[in-house]
Amino acid sequence: MARQIKIKDIAKMAGVSSGTVDRVLHNRGGVSESSKKAVERILAEVGYRYNIHTSAVSLTKEFNLVITTPGGIPGEYWGSVMSGIEHALNEFYDINIHCIQALYNQFDVYSCRTAFDSVLQMSPDAVIIGPTFASETIRLCNELDKAEIPYVFVDSVIDGTSPVASYTTDQYACGHLLGKLLSSFTPSDAKFAICGTARVGDERSNNTQERKKGFLAYFKETGRSDSVSEIRFSISNPKETEEIILELVKNNPDIKGIAVLNSRGYVVADILRRHGIDDIRLMSFDLTSNNIRCIQNESIAAVLCQRPELQGFFSVKSLIHWLLYRNADANKHHKMPIDVVFKENLPFYKEIVDSE
Repeated sequence: MARQIKIKDIAKMAGVSSGTVDRVLHNRGGVSESSKKAVERILAEVGYRYNIHTSAVSLTKEFNLVITTPGGIPGEYWGSVMSGIEHALNEFYDINIHCIQALYNQFDVYSCRTAFDSVLQMSPDAVIIGPTFASETIRLCNELDKAEIPYVFVDSVIDGTSPVASYTTDQYACGHLLGKLLSSFTPSDAKFAICGTARVGDERSNNTQERKKGFLAYFKETGRSDSVSEIRFSISNPKETEEIILELVKNNPDIKGIAVLNSRGYVVADILRRHGIDDIRLMSFDLTSNNIRCIQNESIAAVLCQRPELQGFFSVKSLIHWLLYRNADANKHHKMPIDVVFKENLPFYKEIVDSE
């Protein structure tokens, strides 16, 4: 993350105290003309912008913000969450925030446990949590509650916890909508498959479980419960994954729709396309760079997008508000809009597409 110029940096460069810089910024007086000119010169040189929303305590105190989410690179879902976090930190550049990351492998519960165990050792003032694994998240939140450390959830909400705020999508509604969409794009007698990813420790993702419930509920409501099969594949074993997908298609020729319940839709899409299987509609989640590629070549029919950048941005904003003013939103659980993106409307997400 790019380092922002802070009050203490201005003070050091001008050869004055942080209090002097604060008085110049607020035009309070009590500063010698030479000191005032020195501060103003540095402010002009560095292009410093004063944020009127910062309080006196924010100018002097450094806050430790720990981010413990799945790791992600640009173009992937969690990379987009991190991008939103970075944008928020840039916007609130005037607040002394020391950002510490404790990232983990979202497909490995033991990696998550190690990351969560390290959080309290980092002396956090606040924590952003990506709660992929329910039991590990509850354990961490219990410790944070005891220490009276505020935390915010992104991507998912875990029952039995007390976050200051959460920014997520209604995952049950996502699954239900995905079932309805996939059904509407396939023959009335079609069969379907839902795909999830295997995880080390065999603990399923909280989001995947809710999406699965919603998806199956749709087919139960329409009297087609027996039309859905379920498989799981491994991200770490491409050869085995290909065998699983091809066996599924070979043994179930009536399957005309596949729903991948996470952002790895491109994994299945690439396998089907590589083997010339083009009579199956596939839908997935998230506008990742690989999913965008598959939407463009029509191996993925559509994805549901859940605004990960906004989730990251608002998570930081909520915690800063809490740290400065010690109060939270009356409605602390915030649901992101659900965007359905096809090839036809993909260009209207130009900013996301270009960034990938």
